Amino acid sequence: MILYMDREEIPDVEAIRPEVLRYVVEQAERANGRFDRLHRYYRGDHDNLRRGQPEQDEVRVAVNYAKYVVDITLGYYLGDPVKYDANDTHDMESGPEIDLKDLLNCYDNQQISEVDSRVGKGMGVFGECLELCYASSDADPEPRSAYIDPRCGVLVEDSTVEHNKLFALVWEKREKVTREKYYFLTVYTDRTEKDYTSTDLKTAVFHQAGETREHYFGEVPVIAYENNDERQGDFEQIISLIDAYDDLMSNRFTDKKKFVDALLVFFGMSLREGDEERLLKDKFIDGAPLDAKVEYIQKTFDESSVQVLADAAVREMHKMTLTVDMSDESFAGNSSGQALKLKLLTMNLLVKNKMRRMERGLKERLALYNRWLTTMGTMREVSPSDVDVVFALSTPINEAEIVQLVTSLQGIVDDETLLSQLWFIRDPAEAVENVRRQQAEKQAAYQQTFGVPQQTEDEDAEQASQQEGERKKPVGFQLPQDNE
Repeated sequence: MILYMDREEIPDVEAIRPEVLRYVVEQAERANGRFDRLHRYYRGDHDNLRRGQPEQDEVRVAVNYAKYVVDITLGYYLGDPVKYDANDTHDMESGPEIDLKDLLNCYDNQQISEVDSRVGKGMGVFGECLELCYASSDADPEPRSAYIDPRCGVLVEDSTVEHNKLFALVWEKREKVTREKYYFLTVYTDRTEKDYTSTDLKTAVFHQAGETREHYFGEVPVIAYENNDERQGDFEQIISLIDAYDDLMSNRFTDKKKFVDALLVFFGMSLREGDEERLLKDKFIDGAPLDAKVEYIQKTFDESSVQVLADAAVREMHKMTLTVDMSDESFAGNSSGQALKLKLLTMNLLVKNKMRRMERGLKERLALYNRWLTTMGTMREVSPSDVDVVFALSTPINEAEIVQLVTSLQGIVDDETLLSQLWFIRDPAEAVENVRRQQAEKQAAYQQTFGVPQQTEDEDAEQASQQEGERKKPVGFQLPQDNE
């Protein structure tokens, strides 16, 4: 959760008054009712299942379109791990080459793609979520990330248009073995982190637990992600449609059950002793009068009309959430590439907005990690603007067409950008380095086979310098001289 406060309320973030902490927690818990309902719907615990005990022969079902909308959108833009490419456009004279190896190693060691997936899921369910950056407890610590549920975390920002971070508060309700319940809170500022305990928020009494620790991230190590400007979940606007669809399907199944359990009525005759057991076993009864009649008493309903109404509700849910219906017969597998692009147009518009907002948070994480690694002396300072965050959409692709495109652009686009377009390349920079190494090994083997003298490292450096100088020469032309 994100909370805005006047900076005058918090003159010193390193000495926050207990009343401020109590106010922040109370404001967050006041919003938890909405978050709890959204989480219930994602888990399939819908309102129609909470209406007391069902009547006899009543069927209640919950069709979990909330989970469908969140999961299919999440898999569409985060099904493949996010890639980070160094946007190294400067030459060697302007500064050292951008090296993200140490930072990406920290990502790989904790499988950062799982954190990204949880963040994307939190955005889809709650409309907002938080991420906490911290140092691991290993002997050789590294920066790590953890997903923070918006129901137990608050990022406090000032009320200016820039919304600068003031501090963050992460808490949870705990219980001792004596059944005594209490709050455990951690306050994060731009320099330190402190732990507090409190048994009653109303008294605003907080006891610091442990020592004050420095975190070396350079700013508040909590990142806020927003799903949209309104901070609404992916399915929040169709909850009423989900409820209506649940009621429709529940009534449909209830009618079917009552149809199976319909009453059998005999007209113009009465059953003798033992006829009921004989009818149930043999499905036959003998000795009925000629004018007797037997039929079921059942409720007649128009199944086609119910299906039309159900299809209309499904279409509206997909239209309002900008998602595609994979069960739609028109979404066939033999459609052309252009037809699939048109069908996925609305979903592309949805995830582009999500990717743009998530990219902001991922670059903020990159800056926090870089500042921590720079402080520890294991990495040079890198500007987030020099790093490209690349999302790979899980769309049907024409592999032959992509290979042909990459081949035709050789010499026009740099190799790293071209290799990033190939679906099976996870690290374009590493792939480029492997190609260069392979070419160097082939050249060395060729020179050794035919007795060609190999260049030394100094000669290689001199040749590279000459090539770089030729590249920097201005390209021009000479005017023809007058013969006179």
